[in-house]
Amino acid sequence: MPRTSRKRSETGFYHVILRGNGKQNLFETDKDRAAFMEAARSSFSRDSVTLIAWCLMDNHVHLIIDDPLDRISTAIQRVTSTYAMYFNHSFGHSGHVFEGRYGSVPIIDDEQLLAAVKYVHNNPLKGMGITPDRYPWCSYSEYASGVSRFADIDPLLELLGGTQAFVMFSINDNVTGYRPAFKKYADEDERATLAQQVFESFGCTATGVKELPKKTRNQVLKALCECGLTVKHVQRLTGIGEWTIRNAAGRINKRRSTHKPQFRDSP
Repeated sequence: MPRTSRKRSETGFYHVILRGNGKQNLFETDKDRAAFMEAARSSFSRDSVTLIAWCLMDNHVHLIIDDPLDRISTAIQRVTSTYAMYFNHSFGHSGHVFEGRYGSVPIIDDEQLLAAVKYVHNNPLKGMGITPDRYPWCSYSEYASGVSRFADIDPLLELLGGTQAFVMFSINDNVTGYRPAFKKYADEDERATLAQQVFESFGCTATGVKELPKKTRNQVLKALCECGLTVKHVQRLTGIGEWTIRNAAGRINKRRSTHKPQFRDSP
């Protein structure tokens, strides 16, 4: 199935998710969590992106952002690159820290924005049984107290009518349900950057992939597909056949007929 480009938000608001590569933990200590949030603060400031709400879980991150200048790709790449350098240095790790590219859902109106913020804040409750008011690594306490650490809390508090109204909204079970469907596919303008990062991590070039040992070649092909490139795009970049790429990436179509052909006996 061909991959589709990231949908752009007409409002500028997005719900973004970042996952650990292979579902590995992104954070081991509170120091790691603080390092990520500082990376987000500095990166978003450079790209005029505003953080509205956030939640750090062990192996994934939820962010609600306001991106009026459509710099989401650059901003998120800056955050993940900065934190990946910190993570690899701290733990003697090498390779990818995050799983492919980020997932994003455009937010179309105030109702969806409020529902998305509530969804993000309730992640600790769903994942660990911890209510958001007792979980320090999300923006709930910023809204409930009216004191900002990382998030710009003023627009939502103004929309709801203050901190008490926010708390009542957060415990209201009648709020419209929200189930984000995150996209994993890279836009055309992101693919070159993503591919270059993969090539640099393996010390090769696009045209040199086919000359690598089979095991390394397949690792490169899999990494290219996992970071958000389509099979067709990888094929154009590397000159390697589609079947080889699908095989390396684990995308062989398994829905093949198991029926053997039936032949009539000759009369």
